Amino acid sequence: MLDKRALWILLGILLLHVVLAATYATQTPYRTGGIVRINPSVEKDIGAPDERQHANYIQHLNEGRGFPVFEPGSPTLYETYQAHQPPAYYVLATGWAKVFGVSEVESRDNGLRVRSLNVLIGTFGVAGVFFLVFWGFGSIPAALAATAFAGLLPMNLALSGAISNDPLLLCLCTWVLALAVLGLKHEFTWQLCLHIGGLFGLALLTKTTAVGLAVPLFVCLIYSIKAKTWPRLLAGGAVALLIAGGWWIRNQQLYGDPLAMKAFSDAFTKSAQKSMFIEQIIPMQAPGQNPEPIYWMNWVGWWTARSFFGTFGYMDIWLTQSGRQSADPDQNRLYYILILSAVIGFGGWLYSLRDKEPRKTNLILAVFLAVVVALFVKFNQQYFQAQGRYLLPAIGPISAIIAVGYAKLAGKRTAAPLLGIAVLLLVVNAFALVRMETQFNDRTQPVGANSTPVAPQEPGN
Repeated sequence: MLDKRALWILLGILLLHVVLAATYATQTPYRTGGIVRINPSVEKDIGAPDERQHANYIQHLNEGRGFPVFEPGSPTLYETYQAHQPPAYYVLATGWAKVFGVSEVESRDNGLRVRSLNVLIGTFGVAGVFFLVFWGFGSIPAALAATAFAGLLPMNLALSGAISNDPLLLCLCTWVLALAVLGLKHEFTWQLCLHIGGLFGLALLTKTTAVGLAVPLFVCLIYSIKAKTWPRLLAGGAVALLIAGGWWIRNQQLYGDPLAMKAFSDAFTKSAQKSMFIEQIIPMQAPGQNPEPIYWMNWVGWWTARSFFGTFGYMDIWLTQSGRQSADPDQNRLYYILILSAVIGFGGWLYSLRDKEPRKTNLILAVFLAVVVALFVKFNQQYFQAQGRYLLPAIGPISAIIAVGYAKLAGKRTAAPLLGIAVLLLVVNAFALVRMETQFNDRTQPVGANSTPVAPQEPGN
């Protein structure tokens, strides 16, 4: 049971997430043209990645035109390249828009109203991190530290302040894992399994990445055989298939693929490809060297490590002095501190594995994190998309691992992990918000009539 002090701290962290996510929402331009500096060009939209296209999906539903159909060769692909996404978030956001009287998504005021939905969804997701650690490890200090990490992580806050289906995916994945470890610690009751199946189905109906949840749930199924509760988990799986099955049948009829992956690949043939870096860019930068390890270490690894903590706009606003991806240690000092802090937490978690308990919880966390990383690596084997936000479906396991690691290292100083994580990330957020304001002001300019956006810049599935 939570004592009053822990409850107030938890509510305080959640309130901080609401306030900071709303601040990111107001600081980020909405459907505003300007310069994208990662590959210098003038674009129609320089705010949150893919937000324009997510908003267009909502507008399509808001006008009563039904679910959009993804057309890889469409001349309007720049505006519609999220049309392949499953519908759960967009249906929810359309209902939210109608409640608040939003009839069109073009104006900034209406955009902020729609953005506010994810502020709430993101907060529920952060709450899920608390219960994942509390139920899985039985430690309130570690649960609060993990909640602080997830709730104050700048990249997560930026997502909670944008129109996107990511926060709903993160929220659902976290709660599915939380309920799964609860079942492992106690019992997979019929009610619990049906709740897991319902949330899993909604996750599948939110974004394709949610298929990765099937692996840790299969591990739970194996454990449930001895307890003879496996029929309940299978019933939960049937509920999930019932929820998502209709959409998969639709995709099969439209695209010849239940997950619409082929149509997605056909649309993004001109996006940044791994082959381009291997064949053209790396040989010019490092002649005579093997380009494969350079691609994975210097490009995918280094960009992902930094963007996991925070990069804004179209990956062209960084926590550095110049806003560029410089190798200068002084300009990347803040990223080095953040990465080192995460590595120390991970090391503490590895040290904690010497303890006999809770092995099942650690296994579930490690399995899902491994699945998300594997999907990310597979994606970057074709496209160069070294975006840390693609790892955030595992925000629960990542936060838990870091917090449990620090709790192990802190020993009897139980408040130290929470205080250290909260102070560090609050300072980083203050710095990030100041940089966002100056950098976005520097990039914003009217888009001329002859400007042609390069579409789409950031594929995401």
